[in-house]
Parts: sequence; structure tokens; C-alpha cells
Amino acid sequence: MNHLTKTLIFGLLSTVMFGAQASEHQHGEMMNPAPAAQQTPAISATGEVKSIDMESKKVTIAHDAIPAVNWPPMTMRFTFTPQTPAQRH
Repeated sequence: MNHLTKTLIFGLLSTVMFGAQASEHQHGEMMNPAPAAQQTPAISATGEVKSIDMESKKVTIAHDAIPAVNWPPMTMRFTFTPQTPAQRH
């Protein structure tokens, strides 16, 4: 066999073998992914906005006790940014 024939046969077999290997990646198993990590339950509370200081970008909130996290009623001050969503509930 001459060199050109060997090269063509090698190229043909390589193409067939790589195609077969690619089809054996078991893509069907991707339909059943591993279960996602368990989510932490949301904790809600009731509070009241006591003040908003636009100059220092601070908001003061007083909230009731939050038994789920062992927090007593307290007043807390938070910094807000222009990206902070403002929602009224």
C-alpha cells in the first residue's frame, strides 16, 4: 500500500471512530440532573420604616421579634444604593 492510500484509510477510520465516540457521550442522562441543593426557607417579619436619610443614604427600620432566628424586636439602620428596589407592601 502506498503512503497516500494509508493516509486516506487512516483519515476515514479516524472520522468514523471519533463520530462513534461522540455519540456515546450518553446525552440522554442529562435529562435527569442531580437534585439541586435544598433551598433555605424564607423568613418573614413585620417592620416599620422610621426614617429615610437621603443625604447619607440610610434607612432606619424597626421590626417585631423574629422567632425563627431568635431576634428580639429591634431598630436597625441600613445603607441603600440607587440599585436598591423600593417597594411598598
